Amino acid sequence: MKTTDYMEKLFYPKSIAYIGATKRRIWNIMGIIERGYKGNLYIVSEKEQEILGIKCHQSISELPDKIDLTIIAITKKKLKDIIKKCIEKKFYTLHIFSAGLGEYDKLGIELEHEIHEMLKNSDTRAIGPNCMGVYSTGGRISYNPNFSKKIYESGCVAFVSHSGDLTSRYVSDANFYGINFSAAASIGNTISLKFSDFIEYFSSDEKTDIISGYFEGFSQFREFEGRDLLKVLKENKKPTLILRGGVTEKGAKTASSHTGSISSNSKIWNSVITQTGIINVDTYEELMDSTIAFYYCKGLYPEVNSLILITWSGGTAALGVDRILNLGVDVPEIQDPARSEMQSMISIGSVANPLDLPWIGHEKKYPEICKIAIKEPYVGGVIIEAFAPRKFDEHHLLHHNNIMKIVNYTREAKKPFLMSLPHTRGIQREKYKDILIKDKIPAFPSVERAARAFSNLYKYKSKFI
Repeated sequence: MKTTDYMEKLFYPKSIAYIGATKRRIWNIMGIIERGYKGNLYIVSEKEQEILGIKCHQSISELPDKIDLTIIAITKKKLKDIIKKCIEKKFYTLHIFSAGLGEYDKLGIELEHEIHEMLKNSDTRAIGPNCMGVYSTGGRISYNPNFSKKIYESGCVAFVSHSGDLTSRYVSDANFYGINFSAAASIGNTISLKFSDFIEYFSSDEKTDIISGYFEGFSQFREFEGRDLLKVLKENKKPTLILRGGVTEKGAKTASSHTGSISSNSKIWNSVITQTGIINVDTYEELMDSTIAFYYCKGLYPEVNSLILITWSGGTAALGVDRILNLGVDVPEIQDPARSEMQSMISIGSVANPLDLPWIGHEKKYPEICKIAIKEPYVGGVIIEAFAPRKFDEHHLLHHNNIMKIVNYTREAKKPFLMSLPHTRGIQREKYKDILIKDKIPAFPSVERAARAFSNLYKYKSKFI
């Protein structure tokens, strides 16, 4: 079988076995049942007779052969024997949840090598050990029952990560911002299926438009994984956002103790960035912000690396410009005749760029002033700084409707629109955020974070389009 065939078994299994289940650890089973999984689900437990209404089998021997996905949650002492039985029954893919192997001690490393050899010489592939598992909306499975249960056929994000906790955080945060997933995978110590295998699969997956990942280093079980990853990324044309862990010497040691990976040195990683179209992000916040930008600005990639900043305060305008320019993004002055036309429409403020437009956010002329600047060819995109209202009254409704007009003007010009929505006390910000998600407006906690996300949109545009 090809690697892509194994991926299909992993993300769209028609049969699932859970080995080592207990009533204390049922979240993975809940993540399958609550999604209306249509396939056959088998539970193997030495302790339980039934779990969540499903009869438990006492051993693997009671299960049919060729199960698509098998989740293994047992002590490492029993692991080799169980995997041997899975291979004998020609199970296709394994999710080895069990931890305490290569990331723990020398005996764990030896055990991983033994399991690797067993899998390499078989028709079975695995993720892990030491991983949380997979999330597939179309496959109706999730290791975390709290992830979104909605199913989407296209336009989605796919995520692969060496960290289970970071996978949970990323998917949960993205769901919070209204972002939909085709799939996500926590892959742990990668003794079988590798990071590059998932990037390759997602790059050809019709349901996936955006790829993201958390990468700690190359697997010690594939000699040329660096070369494989470079090849896959060169061929991939989708927006791909990668956050790399283990950049510093101390971080590399931490990554090794986390998943047993071989840290990629900066020279190699910089070569990967230079030769491919990936967007290298430096922080988790940048990963999330860029995901939001690519998701809500799909196809609206800036022709030029410049922004207009729309504010209502001179102070926020000055601070915002500083932050944008420090990121290497231009804030060009609006030129005549556009500037003179805009100037004639205001009595206070400035239209030089930033557009400092106090007290008129609810007036009809507000979006029309902005429209003039948006249409200028040297403007690549728009950031507007807004604040959650004290109350949702008619005045706020007029202002929000004007913002929506600005959004539409920007998108008609085929440029990205981003909003800065600073954190404020009270619940109004969260209510307003929900309105923005419904209206498909990407919102960020600051001008700087919005501008950094814009910069990554431009990087992708300059590399591929």
